[in-house]
Amino acid sequence: MKELHGKQVFDRLDEVLDPVHCAILSIDMQNDFLHPAGKVAEAGKDVSAMGDLVTSWRRFIARARELEVPVYHVRLVDLPLGASDSPAWLRSKYLIANVDEFVVEGTWGAEFYDGCGPLDAERVVTKHRSSAFTGTDLDMLLRSNGVKTVVVVGEQTPGCVEATLRDASYHDYYNVLVEDCVAAHDRRLHELTMEVLKARHDVVPAEEIVRIWARARAAA
Repeated sequence: MKELHGKQVFDRLDEVLDPVHCAILSIDMQNDFLHPAGKVAEAGKDVSAMGDLVTSWRRFIARARELEVPVYHVRLVDLPLGASDSPAWLRSKYLIANVDEFVVEGTWGAEFYDGCGPLDAERVVTKHRSSAFTGTDLDMLLRSNGVKTVVVVGEQTPGCVEATLRDASYHDYYNVLVEDCVAAHDRRLHELTMEVLKARHDVVPAEEIVRIWARARAAA
């Protein structure tokens, strides 16, 4: 901890990642984005990186649950017949995936990928835009439960993952990206995004994060 302008600021990574005030934000682990039969794959996007993401996600989340770090499952949803889409958002969706709808409410594509959804009382936050904070109650839920640091996993690295990570900092949360628990359909864009994010945010391997959490729990 260091004092800056009379304020106590977490200085070390173990302070930022104290499990007492951490929460995981799992971004868009849904069929249309991950599954070979999903809308994004049908549109011609490469989903080959999603298999590795699912494996690393399951391993990391299992350890987080053992260490009692809360998980918030964020899902992107389109309302039927474009009810949640503005013209500008429709254009963005075409630029992203060359489709005018995906993850439509009530469809298989909007459901969480097998083994990547909530357990028990884990919260689900539904969004209609890239950032998990835009038009949702996420900020209220996090603050109500004493969360100071968000740990971000999921897909797409240059899209909803990056948008949520950046927006978390704009909402005054410490933020950490789990380096090996994010992925994108375009591997080049993934790598370029990671390069930018590493220059501006804490980007940490899952194993190191789990080690910090386990050490903190053991010392409590």
